[in-house]
Amino acid sequence: MNKFKKQLAELAWYMHKQCGANVHPYPAVKLNNQPQTGEDIFSNTGYYDPQNKTIVLFTYGRHPKDILRSFAHEMIHHDQNLSGELTMEKVGEGGNDPKYAQNNKHLRSLEEDAYQRGNLCIVTGKRSEEHTSELQSPA
Repeated sequence: MNKFKKQLAELAWYMHKQCGANVHPYPAVKLNNQPQTGEDIFSNTGYYDPQNKTIVLFTYGRHPKDILRSFAHEMIHHDQNLSGELTMEKVGEGGNDPKYAQNNKHLRSLEEDAYQRGNLCIVTGKRSEEHTSELQSPA
């Protein structure tokens, strides 16, 4: 677990220093290793809580690289929050809608941004000399 947490910290640093993400001050990160209820393949892999500036990652049964992808995605949401994109004026009630990405154009664009920039940071970080440690399981 400690090696995996170190990898999360390295990725956060890389996203801040090399990918240009506005993620400082860093959010709190909680790793939830409990099985999720239900068998829905589309259940959440993580989420960002903008009020508390906290990322929660569901780790049970997941490959470490997949968890890092979720972390990078949620870190972009943290960047968006620090940049003022997750305010009630911009988001409205869309954050409470289970189909927020389909029904709210602003939230849809933020999701697209998180997928694109988060994945790009993983791809470029994976090939970076500063980020060469082997992936360790969080469990």
